Amino acid sequence: MMNIKDIQDVFNANYGFNDLKEKSREYIKNIVVNYENNFLSEIFQDSPKSQKLNSFMIEYSKTYLIINKCLGENPSFRIVFDFINPDSGYAEFVYEIEYNIVGEFLDEFFLKV
Repeated sequence: MMNIKDIQDVFNANYGFNDLKEKSREYIKNIVVNYENNFLSEIFQDSPKSQKLNSFMIEYSKTYLIINKCLGENPSFRIVFDFINPDSGYAEFVYEIEYNIVGEFLDEFFLKV
């Protein structure tokens, strides 16, 4: 019987997880730097937070395995990063990047905590 730690080790090896995590972090940093030209501009339209967004610390938080989906959809996973407010030290936003079963980009989500 496989335990959760074994599943984690196999997952990390299969997807080159550390490399994928760093590439995801760089992707997010690029989105933040260019927020005026992407979907973040709609979220932070006329908001003073937009100017502070690039001062937030972007830290890896966790990975969600999305399995046993309804309608027989293939499994996927999401890598989650917290946006830590430098003033409070708490996560104020999360950015999730979803990948398909072969590790290709599927979708992204920016959420207020």
